[in-house]
Amino acid sequence: MVPHTLRSEVLRWVHGAAESGHFGNTKTVWRLRQRFYWSGCQQDAELHVHCCDVCTAQKGPSRRSQSPLQQYLVGAPMERIGVDILGSFPITEAGNHFVLVAMDYFTKWPEAYAVLDQSASTSAKQLVDEMFTRFGVPDELHSDQRRNFESQLFSEVCQRLGGEEDKNHSPPLF
Repeated sequence: MVPHTLRSEVLRWVHGAAESGHFGNTKTVWRLRQRFYWSGCQQDAELHVHCCDVCTAQKGPSRRSQSPLQQYLVGAPMERIGVDILGSFPITEAGNHFVLVAMDYFTKWPEAYAVLDQSASTSAKQLVDEMFTRFGVPDELHSDQRRNFESQLFSEVCQRLGGEEDKNHSPPLF
């Protein structure tokens, strides 16, 4: 029987000594039971292995499960563009402190515009005035912003282009 005061020292020796090699639970418990015993020694050994700093560092970060990426195929320029807003940045002389970024999914062509705020109306004005007038209107517009932003952005774009929003169907720009 090993007294409480020596158990952590025994576990360090059985698991972490140079000849021990920082093995996993099974081998550590096997080595422990060859020479030592106390009530709950298996649970103590497993906890020691699990909390070992050297073992944790060698294993690296644990990987979280991720949902698989979905491939989205585009066949032509301006078929689909992605829009995002970056910031807040230091205020410019013009009073801007956000950046509106738009990128064509097909060509990977990026456009970036300094804007005053993150509102849908500001974004729509900038996209229509700067991007759509040069490259044409995209078939789809994608944003990782909240849904109400996408809806407001779509309405603002339709209004600026002189089109009508069809309330009975999902918007073709999204």
